[in-house]
Amino acid sequence: MLELLAEGASARVVARKLGYSEGTTRVYLHNLYKTIGVGNKTEAVIWYLNRTRPPESHPQRHPHESQPVSVSPAAPAAMSMGAMAFAEDLHTALGAMGGFLGPYGHVWEAGVRLKGGHIDESVIARRAQARLLWRAFLKGDFAYGKLLYDEGTAERVAVESPTDGVLTACLLAMGGYSNAAQKLAGQLADRRKGAGAVTVREVALLRSIRDLADRQTEASIAAISGVMSEATRAPLVKHIAMAALFHAHRARRDEEAAQRVAEALWAEAESLRQQLEAMGVRPLLREAGIARTGRASAGELASPRSKAAVGR
Repeated sequence: MLELLAEGASARVVARKLGYSEGTTRVYLHNLYKTIGVGNKTEAVIWYLNRTRPPESHPQRHPHESQPVSVSPAAPAAMSMGAMAFAEDLHTALGAMGGFLGPYGHVWEAGVRLKGGHIDESVIARRAQARLLWRAFLKGDFAYGKLLYDEGTAERVAVESPTDGVLTACLLAMGGYSNAAQKLAGQLADRRKGAGAVTVREVALLRSIRDLADRQTEASIAAISGVMSEATRAPLVKHIAMAALFHAHRARRDEEAAQRVAEALWAEAESLRQQLEAMGVRPLLREAGIARTGRASAGELASPRSKAAVGR
């Protein structure tokens, strides 16, 4: 299963190759993730590759000795955020700061609450769906878009939330699922009018990402960079374009360029965090100190989730 996942296979493909039903395969995958201590497919693939890649270096031996000569390891160098993104993925490198980027992030939530708006269950469900899509895009888990498309979920998502449909189509395009991306893009283009229509910037974004995924030329990279710079009033379009540009540089093995884009995304998140703090909103709280030992009070035991804080 891990080998198939590492090749980019979806749960449906794994089921077909191993002769299981898709439902049974999902149960097996869930148990597999739990067994190896990971939370999703991408982490499982990283876990697998870290254990199957040949070592980059081996113990040094003296020409006349049969036993390895011990070499004192050098102190590990500090890894920058951009280097971590290149080595792992954007989602891992951004950590909690990723909550300021993408659809329905901290800025959206703060805006709703400051206006006294109510977030009902349907909005919560739509937000959860959008955040899953965004997380998959940051991680480079483009097969998630294909899974939604194969299940018929992508079309429903495009109808219920065209912006999420655009993000799904971007996942498909970046994953090389050209036909699926084209069909979903066509469906979205048909909805150019009305309250639920995609915007001109979203159409331009999708067109540029499809071209970027197909060609990965300097011209296509310049085009997506142009979409990114012009989307100052459309933060989501800008964030998707930046993440797509990172993936393109990473696919080309241009480590320096990929790191620059990753660090620009971090700077974007930090800017949004500072804006919210200036408004008196602090999504990321700092814990005042280490919890005291001994018996906790009833207040300390109540609602641990609401008391949890993410350290920066």
